Amino acid sequence: MKNQYLTKLLFTSLMSVMITFFSFGQLPRPITFGKVDLADLQMKTYAKDTSAVAVVLCDYGEYFYNFIDGGSIPKVVYRRHIRIKILKQAGFNFANRRIAYYMVSDPDKSETVDNFHASTWNLENGNQVSYSLDGSDLFDDKGTDNIYYKTFTFPQVRVGSVLEYTYEIESGVWFDMRTWYFQDDIPKAWCELRAEIPGYFEFNMTLRSQIPLKIREMKQGEQNFIRGNIRDPFLAYRFVMADVPALKEEAYLTTIENFRAKLDFELSATQFPGQQKQDYTQTWESLNATLLDSDYFGKQLKKYSQAEKIAATLKATSKDSLSLLKAAYKYIQNSMQWDGERSWSTSKQNLNKVAEKRLGNSAEINLMLVRLLRECGFDANPFLLSTREHGAPSNFVLLKKFNSLIVHVNLNGKDVFLDATNKLTSVGQLPFECLNEKGRLIVKGEGRWIDIPAKEVSKKVLEATLEVLPEQVLKGDIHITHSGYESINFRAKVVAKGKESFISEYKKARANEQVSKIEVLKLDTLEASPELKVQTQISDAYSIAGDRIYLSAMLGMGEKANPFQSSTRTYPVDFGVPQEENYTITFKLPANYVVEEAPKNELVNLPNDGGRFEFKVFTFNGEVRIESKRVLKKNIYTNYEYLALREFYNKIVAKHAEQIVLKKK
Repeated sequence: MKNQYLTKLLFTSLMSVMITFFSFGQLPRPITFGKVDLADLQMKTYAKDTSAVAVVLCDYGEYFYNFIDGGSIPKVVYRRHIRIKILKQAGFNFANRRIAYYMVSDPDKSETVDNFHASTWNLENGNQVSYSLDGSDLFDDKGTDNIYYKTFTFPQVRVGSVLEYTYEIESGVWFDMRTWYFQDDIPKAWCELRAEIPGYFEFNMTLRSQIPLKIREMKQGEQNFIRGNIRDPFLAYRFVMADVPALKEEAYLTTIENFRAKLDFELSATQFPGQQKQDYTQTWESLNATLLDSDYFGKQLKKYSQAEKIAATLKATSKDSLSLLKAAYKYIQNSMQWDGERSWSTSKQNLNKVAEKRLGNSAEINLMLVRLLRECGFDANPFLLSTREHGAPSNFVLLKKFNSLIVHVNLNGKDVFLDATNKLTSVGQLPFECLNEKGRLIVKGEGRWIDIPAKEVSKKVLEATLEVLPEQVLKGDIHITHSGYESINFRAKVVAKGKESFISEYKKARANEQVSKIEVLKLDTLEASPELKVQTQISDAYSIAGDRIYLSAMLGMGEKANPFQSSTRTYPVDFGVPQEENYTITFKLPANYVVEEAPKNELVNLPNDGGRFEFKVFTFNGEVRIESKRVLKKNIYTNYEYLALREFYNKIVAKHAEQIVLKKK
């Protein structure tokens, strides 16, 4: 029964997608190498995006399988043809290209790059002229994790050039088909993938996109693969997007990769002729059990033998469960050094060896903490997550979607998260990069998803009292308090430089100030809010015109520019955590001056109680006090809330730019 070999399609996306059966036969390719339209060479701008420095005229790919060595070894072939138009000088960097491929010692599992051709096309005296490259012009460059690159540079590139290149990659990693990316950092006029998959394989295909497919087709066919003259079925897919906008970085994103339009492939099963069906789809339950039984995960918990002795000491000196939790966390935090690697698994060495070296990756350090907390009597377990830079967590059972391990503790029915890799975070306070929606608890029985909270406010409070002196001088004190995630950022800056260097650089960065004294306080106690106290004298602090003084109400310490410049936004705005910023600036006026004009009070509220901006001015007894408060109550604002958020910041920037006018009596 041939139909038992047909590929199954699981197709999910942000929009409703229907795959229909369609026989497109021997459909011609959208472009042919070496045949460039005159209109493309004459193009001056791309009408869909006139700001584009370059545009991909066509990105065409083919995925298909070959069977070698008598049909016993499958190879997947990736064929690619890309054509790029250079529109501005800033687009010249697209003349430097690289082709990634995978290489290990086993040639049957490695990838090879073949059939490479490239050409630069220019209009010269009205004629089409090409400058060509071939395989001898490729250079090898080693990446990381067995990834290598073939690099090359197009010759004779100028504004108006059309660049095209084509290549094939034959891969022994037949079970892990490459993700196809529809979207790039420059717009694409046409992007098409055709994939022919033998019925021996079942793949789940997942489209992640906010851009609709222009064409989505599937056909059924038969051909010889591995059984001599017997023709077996295959399914052929065609996916096309047109007028794909450039993917542009914007302020306050987790990672731009969360929003790149792409098609993922996941092998779910194989069934070769005469063999039993092999199911590769995991459930969360099976993944949970596999990890707990793994030499690089669950079994490592038994190999940190020092934990029992350390726990006995900690329990003898701790008065209650919370103090014991803090002591255990602090012990691992201070005794171990993080090597900078985020990982959900340990390396080949066991945790006793890691403890001896006092150096480990995120999984090793936090599994040590899990074991120590268990010895202390806590319900502690490993917790898998994807960091913000790595991308959004996936509901699909894919271990590669995680890249780190932290610790979850059930403390009196409440979720407490710990990550001992960072020496500047306190109990329940994760490093900022770990605040990424949710993670997976790995525990005996049945693991589960748990939301990662982002409730702690990042808060900065500034209080300044400054006397307005003659000759454009302000003199006084500035006191800044940092709490929540703002405290982590401040501590990190001071620790990275050292307190003395931090103070020295603070002074150097303020050329118009004479700083007489600086104090950095409460830096060593993580539960406290660190403070910065400065005694200063500011020169050229205001301007004089006749009998009037013009003084910046915020002294340039407020919002100077709106971080949200675009009139529209496709992506949500992700601040990571709620935020609060309070400024109180008091000016002591000269005895012979009065306030002639001051900024008006203002109150701006975001919709749905999303936040507020308050600006107040008080004048009394020869003083002017400015109070500015910005509150963002949510860590994420949707793209539908963007315009209100943009206008919110417009008003803050405008208000913070206003002046106080003093007039001589």
